Amino acid sequence: MGRKILLVAAIVAATLVAGVGAQTAIVPAKPVAPVVATGPLNAITDVPGIEVGSYERNFTGTTVILAPKGAVGGVDVRGSAPGSRETDLLRPTNMVDKVDAVVLTGGSAYGLAAANGVMLWLESKGRGWDVGGGYVVPIVPSAVLFDPGRFGRAFNDRPDDTFGWKACLNASAGPIQMGNYGAGAGAIAGGLKGGLGTASVDLGSGVIVGAIVAVNAGGSTVNPATGELYAKYLEVNGEFGNLKAPFAAAPAIGTPFSVAEMEAVKNTTIACIATNVKLTKAQAQKIAEMAHDGMARAIRPSHTMFDGDTVFVLGTGLLDLDTLKQQAVWGNTSANVNKIGSAAADALARAIVRAILNAQTVGNVASYADKYPTAIGK
Repeated sequence: MGRKILLVAAIVAATLVAGVGAQTAIVPAKPVAPVVATGPLNAITDVPGIEVGSYERNFTGTTVILAPKGAVGGVDVRGSAPGSRETDLLRPTNMVDKVDAVVLTGGSAYGLAAANGVMLWLESKGRGWDVGGGYVVPIVPSAVLFDPGRFGRAFNDRPDDTFGWKACLNASAGPIQMGNYGAGAGAIAGGLKGGLGTASVDLGSGVIVGAIVAVNAGGSTVNPATGELYAKYLEVNGEFGNLKAPFAAAPAIGTPFSVAEMEAVKNTTIACIATNVKLTKAQAQKIAEMAHDGMARAIRPSHTMFDGDTVFVLGTGLLDLDTLKQQAVWGNTSANVNKIGSAAADALARAIVRAILNAQTVGNVASYADKYPTAIGK
């Protein structure tokens, strides 16, 4: 009986092996990477209902993201040294559910004065929370980065309300200048010149997700072992140019950076994500949380004790969230939020790379292009 059982077991095993062999002999089709599309400008201004303007002077500046028809806002702060305004108002439990603008600015906490100029400009246009009697109070969440005293500038030479007003005057739904502009004018990132960057993702069915960022990080955007940008792999449609693997840093400008050299509380990367779908405040906050993953992909380390890393989210509400038609057992609405949050993270990482690639050397603070000239294709 024992021999019969062993014989049957052997036959079954042989049959299973043969079956597995037959199955593995079939070569599966090679997976095809999803095609990622950008908006026509590859900028946050691809998002319908969003305008952007910048103003800079003497290596400091302000960038404003306007929502002329209003937008639902959210925020997530992950750095431990933030400078901000109106972030509590964006909590889902609080009343105000409409944002008129977001301000990203240099000047450390002093730079929050630029938001006053944005408020005054919006007031002159009658935009803001209606408080009766023909009066409005514009809702302008804001975040700052540290750049006072840099590049030969006096410590008290920093953005004030005129910066915010002029940034609004410069606002449009058109292309955005990147690099040493707006809030990125005085930025430094991991020892290299930081700057302003933007990117977008077209999710189809008319849904756009865009990001804009001022990169002033304590951590580095560059792998010190290779000289390559950490988030280079996320490039879409050749947007980073013909980047090559650098084999040596240019010795003439700048010095190698280490985390130990990070300047305390003189950092911070600040960003805004926008999409044209209708969001609740809770959904906007969740997307802001997810977008921070993009910062971590592009900057190492990020969210440190010396950074005030902050991400805002705006939903202009021109399309229903269900336009994305994502489906999941645990809820299609949640799946749609996941889709936007994932796109926001990648868009933010790409915007960070574009900020660094467009930055220009100032004094002895080298740009990536000057520090790693062999990486830049001709």
